[in-house]
Amino acid sequence: MSLPQLPTRKDIHDRLQIIFPAGLEMRTYIVREMAANVVFVFLYGGMVEGSGRMLRPSHVYFYTEDQAGLVDEVDREHWFKHSVKPGFRPAGTRWYADTTKEPIRDETMNNLVNLGAMGKLPNVPTTSSKPTYWLMADFAALFAPDLDEADFLLAVEKWQKQHLSPAARARMALLSGGKVKKSDEVLVQCPDGTIAKLSPGPSSVISKDVVEKFAIDFLPSPALLWMSESGNKVRFEDEATAKTLGLSIDKAKVLPDIVLVNVGAGPDDTSIVFIEVVASDGPMHSRRKSQLLEYVKASGFPEDQCVFGTAFEDRADSAFRKCLPQLAWGTFAWFRSEPERIMWLADEPFDITE
Repeated sequence: MSLPQLPTRKDIHDRLQIIFPAGLEMRTYIVREMAANVVFVFLYGGMVEGSGRMLRPSHVYFYTEDQAGLVDEVDREHWFKHSVKPGFRPAGTRWYADTTKEPIRDETMNNLVNLGAMGKLPNVPTTSSKPTYWLMADFAALFAPDLDEADFLLAVEKWQKQHLSPAARARMALLSGGKVKKSDEVLVQCPDGTIAKLSPGPSSVISKDVVEKFAIDFLPSPALLWMSESGNKVRFEDEATAKTLGLSIDKAKVLPDIVLVNVGAGPDDTSIVFIEVVASDGPMHSRRKSQLLEYVKASGFPEDQCVFGTAFEDRADSAFRKCLPQLAWGTFAWFRSEPERIMWLADEPFDITE
């Protein structure tokens, strides 16, 4: 048979970033270097839909750097014919240890199966040594080295429409739309009609949507009291409204990135929402929440009318995964990619059957 053209592992890695942009929950596992190596081995041996050839995870973790350098068709065919024989090990330094079987199979290959990028024989036990996986032809075609940039992007768009859910594509489009150039200021439409200007960067994009989307979706009558950036740069301050609530906005105090207020008909139904914005680090952890509660106590505002949370870019983003263990109980997590939803870390028992 004629083997598919073989791209470099770097080209595969670069293309995976475009095929699977931010917005997919499992993205981390299918765009990393390991995923690029998996796709490379599939293409190397021609394990593509319609070929009748299949691969098992050990093909990847037994693979070597030396073998990857032998790229003519004779060498590739020789590797495939011998790789299906029990006990075969290609010469050279292995890419991975035996302990990487689960990450290769469960995190990378099975996630690609779920997305329609790979096929897998059904009803085969995970302990079986039988080859069961292959690349789907339309996915494999995305890595053809002779595909120019324009044709590649068109092919990716077509593949995404066929294989990614509408919700996933919506999240990807939203995240992509939030990109800013280094020279671009981020303009925030505040609830009082004024415009606040933030320095360009991912934190500012999240802050913008906290004020323009979160506040509108979750607060019946929102007001912005405070918005700052890293380096304690104050970008918005409503001292007059703060004073009516008994709050003294002191720049020397430990304040979060954003303070919102839901202005009720009276003091009993007015609430304050303290939000940390995280693009890399600095969530609403327990110590931070306690510090803010002390600030609230000093002002005389009721503690039970205060809400605390952290705003992130996306559930699949590395910043959220990093900060999740630090998030304080009794706070919420909100994601710019899914603005109408909220994740609550309940700190009180509840009946799961209700």
